[in-house]
Amino acid sequence: MSESGGLLTRLSERRKNKADARKARIAERDAKRAAVLLESEEKSRRNTVSRKSSNGIMNLILLISSAVLVVCVLEIGWYYYKGYQYTKSQEEISRMMEGGIAVVGLDDPVEEVVERDPEVIFPDEGEYTIEANKNRYRTSVSDRWKEQYRYLTSVNPDCFGYIQIPDTKVSLPVMFTPEEYDYYLYRNFSGSYETRGTPFMDSQTRLGESRNYIIYAHNMYDGSAFGTLPNYLKKEYYEQHKYIYFNTAVSEGVYEIIAVCLTAIYPASENVFRYHVYGGILEKSEFEYYVKQIKRMSRYATDATAEWGDELITLSTCYHMSYDDDGRLIVVAKRIK
Repeated sequence: MSESGGLLTRLSERRKNKADARKARIAERDAKRAAVLLESEEKSRRNTVSRKSSNGIMNLILLISSAVLVVCVLEIGWYYYKGYQYTKSQEEISRMMEGGIAVVGLDDPVEEVVERDPEVIFPDEGEYTIEANKNRYRTSVSDRWKEQYRYLTSVNPDCFGYIQIPDTKVSLPVMFTPEEYDYYLYRNFSGSYETRGTPFMDSQTRLGESRNYIIYAHNMYDGSAFGTLPNYLKKEYYEQHKYIYFNTAVSEGVYEIIAVCLTAIYPASENVFRYHVYGGILEKSEFEYYVKQIKRMSRYATDATAEWGDELITLSTCYHMSYDDDGRLIVVAKRIK
């Protein structure tokens, strides 16, 4: 091969190599662009999926939140609607009783105690017979209360009496079912289911004989049942609402508050004061111990105390702001008429 022919061959190979290198660079560039584009598309796809997933989760959260909100609103609305119904039913009872039982004047003289033979209790004269109350209180009941009590027991024979604290929401019938003392914990006066329940007597209650009548009821947020009792934690409220009226089949009683306490339902195994075991008929030592303890525990000093021979009522309701789920608020009063 001639020298010129070899030169042409080398030039041709160089051009070919350059062309191949250029094609390789173009191919590499295109591959990189394709990879970037693919990565961008994949990233975009992932972002789209992520957005859709996030939107789906957010929509689900919003849906659940909306459902919870609706349920809460309905429950709150239902709670207050039932509270309205409960209040209206209590107002109807109060109306039928001509406003309640707080009609005995605090300055009225106390009737002289007259010892009598065992008396029969109205209105079912064949059902109860107890010994006359040989204490310092009145020994008879008014015709007005007899009619009121007959009305209450005609609606529900489980009615034990009636409690009223003037100028408060407490104006309520009180129930007693000794075979199941908390039967009315979630029942209204007519016996139907009701979360607010109806005040009821302790199982140790003995009509006309108890030294301490314990009355239980719920502490409701809307103030129904015993929902206003926490107001007694303020002494100013006590000063304005010192007196409680409590009538039973054998008495019309006026009681003066002597202590307001926060305590709890303690297990029997704990060596502490358990107020709820001091209901019903008490021995002198038990009575005096009870008074000593509730006066010691009282949130503030009151104008009155009690001594052996007095009759007490203890209003008990839940109070979870202290202690735990077994926390209780009690308001203790002694009978003055």
